[in-house]
Amino acid sequence: MKDVYSLNNEGQFIIKNYQDQKTFASFLPGIAGKFGIPIWAFYVNRGQGIASFGSRDKDNAIMEFYPANKSYQNVATKGFRTFIKLKEENLVYEAFRNLNENIESKMIIEADSLKIEEENNELGLKTTVSYYILPNEDFGALVREVKVENTSDQEREIEVLDGMPILIPFGIENGALKEVSQTISAWAKVDSFETKTPFYKLRASAEDEAEVKEMTAGNFYISFEKGSRNQLLTPLVDRDVIFAEKTSLETAPGFARKKLAEYQGEQILENRFPSAMAATEKKLKAGEKLEISSVFGNLADEERLSEVKDRVLESGYLEQKRKESKKIHNYYADHILTVSGNKELDAYSRQTFMDNLLRGGFPLTLGKNNKKTYHIFSRKHGDLERDYNEFLLEPTYYSQGNGNFRDVNQNRRCDLYFNPEIKRDNLKVFADLIQTDGYNPLVIEGSKFILTNSNALEKVMGELTGEAKDKFRKRLEKAFTPGEVAVFIDSHNLETKTSLTDFIDLLVEEAESWTEAKFGEGYWIDHWTYNLDLIENYLALYPEKKERLLFEDQDYTFYDSHVRVKPRSDKYFLTENGVRQYNAVAADKKKQEEIASRSKFPYYLRTKKGEIYNTSLFNKLLTLVLNKTASLDPAGMGVEMEANKPGWYDALNGLPGIFGSSIAETMELLRLVRFMSEALSELNLETEIALAAEIHDFFANLDHLLTELKSDQDFLYWQQAGKIKEEYREQVFADLTGREVAVSIRKMMGFLNKVESKLERAVRLAEEDNGLFTMYYSYQAEEYEKLGQRSENGLGKVAVKKFKQHRLPPFLEAQVRGMKILKDDQKAQKLAKAVQNSELFDEKLKMYRVNGDLSAESYEIGRARAFSPGWLENGSIWLHMEYKYLLELLKSGLYEEYYQAINDALVPFQDPNRYGRSILENSSFILSSLNGDTKNHGRGYIARLSGSTAEYINMWSLMAFGEQPFKYEFEELIYQPEPKLSADLFTEDERKVKLQLSETETAEVVIPEAAFAHRFLGQTLVIYHNPSRKDTFGEDKAEISKYKLTAINGKEFEVEAGEIIGELAYQIRNREFERIDIFLVSGS
Repeated sequence: MKDVYSLNNEGQFIIKNYQDQKTFASFLPGIAGKFGIPIWAFYVNRGQGIASFGSRDKDNAIMEFYPANKSYQNVATKGFRTFIKLKEENLVYEAFRNLNENIESKMIIEADSLKIEEENNELGLKTTVSYYILPNEDFGALVREVKVENTSDQEREIEVLDGMPILIPFGIENGALKEVSQTISAWAKVDSFETKTPFYKLRASAEDEAEVKEMTAGNFYISFEKGSRNQLLTPLVDRDVIFAEKTSLETAPGFARKKLAEYQGEQILENRFPSAMAATEKKLKAGEKLEISSVFGNLADEERLSEVKDRVLESGYLEQKRKESKKIHNYYADHILTVSGNKELDAYSRQTFMDNLLRGGFPLTLGKNNKKTYHIFSRKHGDLERDYNEFLLEPTYYSQGNGNFRDVNQNRRCDLYFNPEIKRDNLKVFADLIQTDGYNPLVIEGSKFILTNSNALEKVMGELTGEAKDKFRKRLEKAFTPGEVAVFIDSHNLETKTSLTDFIDLLVEEAESWTEAKFGEGYWIDHWTYNLDLIENYLALYPEKKERLLFEDQDYTFYDSHVRVKPRSDKYFLTENGVRQYNAVAADKKKQEEIASRSKFPYYLRTKKGEIYNTSLFNKLLTLVLNKTASLDPAGMGVEMEANKPGWYDALNGLPGIFGSSIAETMELLRLVRFMSEALSELNLETEIALAAEIHDFFANLDHLLTELKSDQDFLYWQQAGKIKEEYREQVFADLTGREVAVSIRKMMGFLNKVESKLERAVRLAEEDNGLFTMYYSYQAEEYEKLGQRSENGLGKVAVKKFKQHRLPPFLEAQVRGMKILKDDQKAQKLAKAVQNSELFDEKLKMYRVNGDLSAESYEIGRARAFSPGWLENGSIWLHMEYKYLLELLKSGLYEEYYQAINDALVPFQDPNRYGRSILENSSFILSSLNGDTKNHGRGYIARLSGSTAEYINMWSLMAFGEQPFKYEFEELIYQPEPKLSADLFTEDERKVKLQLSETETAEVVIPEAAFAHRFLGQTLVIYHNPSRKDTFGEDKAEISKYKLTAINGKEFEVEAGEIIGELAYQIRNREFERIDIFLVSGS
């Protein structure tokens, strides 16, 4: 990594002279523990790092949110500042600001914290600043610890001024900061100044409305000099006292002119944006340090300030909290503990797991008997570089945030490998969100719970004591989250007869739940495709439950949406550029009001009797098959973008308007149809399948159409299938009759076979002479009929009678999805060679571009066309799709190709001087060699919360234990891991590793040489012993010969075989073994 970037044995990534390196933006994880309140905090490698932070979202900033480009400019002045006055020299020096050859600095990045150091050799001073989120508290706060050390051999008398030049009073939204900051300052005030614990807020709500509310919540600042008594420092909240006439904040003349330690002069406390700084002075002997600790946070009420202050000032409090923070993050990261022959890969695995759970959430199982899954820590991927996204960190215990369907679904794909107790819960959440029209809501807001009967309520209330019981009873009459309940109990001084954790378990066990989700902004065509991954991963652990999963469990529901897809007659318009498809969805106000009126399970589709309609997973999958098969484009190839939005590749946002379609969804539909057919054949069912009457009619009509039409009558099929689909959607939009009609297995198999044949033809038509699949198509209306009706904006409605197809340049996604449906590895290898020989492969970087040359395309296709080649979504190395491709190489059995590709493309194997940021952290995209900015080719942009984390964890699972660790044959469960590990991933020497077993308990384990170790199912330590150091794939591979199992109670078992059958296999899946040693032998 040369001298600038390094990774040490503790997993710290270090950047020397960080302010001179390529700019990047990142963030602290915002995890405060199950019983903690998160704070969001973003940092850059300029100034003192932290560029903005706050509570909940951008509208609750404590340090103002700016996008990355402005943060790079602002952080040195508007971020944290440290001024040091050297009294003998009559000199004021600002740390981390005026850089020269006599100053050495470094940035040290850890999973939970950020540290910066600066050593001024000329002045003999070393300044260290550390940041972390305060864990396990009932308030959210950012902790900043500053140390100034005298590195000279002389005693020095110094005065240090430290803090924030501007702290945003609570109540000012981000929009107001950007547009009316001068006006809004009139509402600002600082309370509790006299107690040295300033509380920053607006006096009252600032909206120009009849109802005005007094503000009670506020942001606070507590700062003290660390020592035997931890004395509070006098806060400096009037910026003019510090910066005087320097309104640019460049320098602090007020500090230069006078002593500010224990300042007793007048300070203005209102009608302006205040500061949050403090000064102290001390004589430092050689080697001695001055330490300032500051806590910046948010409280719901000023009355709590005194209590919080006392807690923070308690001796050893922050030291203990720092340890707790590290243990919390280690506990979650160690779910994917990896010990291999490559320390970069080991550390990268932990960081990637952490970043994956930040977007998808960590799956807790709550309850003792009737267990339910609840994801904590998730949030939408918004940050300094993703400035367009409205992220949310719920400021409660068991914190959860918002997210998008596609993102959350993919990031939860491998949850079962880390907590098998969640079973089918993830799958059911996303299956339930599928609507009768085959679409789904965009925004996932987390789980809600409700007590639906009085007995459950009384049982819960019996576990509580306290004066606020009646208030709590009323609270439980409405929907709640575990975090809201836990905070209510704490804030109202209620006592639980057991621990709060046990009480939450009881409450969740007695409650019923649903997923809170909202329409958002459109219907994407790819979202449904990720559900089959969840099914396959479930069956990789629970293969014996396939029949129950698909047919016996009849508790699946349809999401009830107020937004419908318009029929073609209402969305095909004649414009000045020709016929276009615009405004393809419409909201129904009456349906919206009906859904809003429901007090529980509001988003479950009802029958005409008002009952929630329940069905099987197979029937929900069939509903998808029917809708998507009826949505093939006029050439019978791609799935139409009929509802305003494209697929995974969002940057083709204009393609729906020009009748776009995608072969990727056709491929996924083929994959789904094959899965359903194989399940029917394998399970040999004797019963019929009962379908909702409306779905049965859709099924029967489409089946008839597929039988009657010839395979090449694509346009006629498009016309008639579309009509059938529109009639069905009109029937089911309001509700279902509740009547069901049975279909024989034979009839169902026949239908699926017809669909499979049609889709296989579509895929063949998509294959080009160069071996690649064409991903996207647009269609030009060559003949159309005017319908004599106009839209609200005056466009004439038309019916199209003839289309002309246009094929777009190649996209990597089509090759990824295509690899999933190829039936042998020779075809996969042929496709991989075609990709390597195409413009999708970046020869300079040895990486894979997201798409080919778009320069010949119209700007109508979407924003991708407007981006420079190699930048953002146009020809860049879009890490998520590149990782999807790497995953498919591995799944297809192309092991040599896979390991060659990851050596070139995987982030931990990048040169950090080129990558420009920590090689433990993913980026959304890497600048490809297509871009004219040659000095930045290979540089990563947009930090961490990328879908690539899900793909890497999937790769990791295949490398560590294979695609199907559990099998079910002859009515026996079999544990048979099939790792795909290259020889160089086995350790060179013995390693001692610390393992965080819980948030408090730590253990040390020894991993021998020639071994590969990983955590299985979130708990069991698995160690492969490979003395021959052979690959575990290929002809001359090392294979499993023996198992040694160590149970939690210490009992040991040995099995001399390549697999474990029966009771021991169930015990492994139940996590009854703390360690499994697996011994490999070479075949030669």
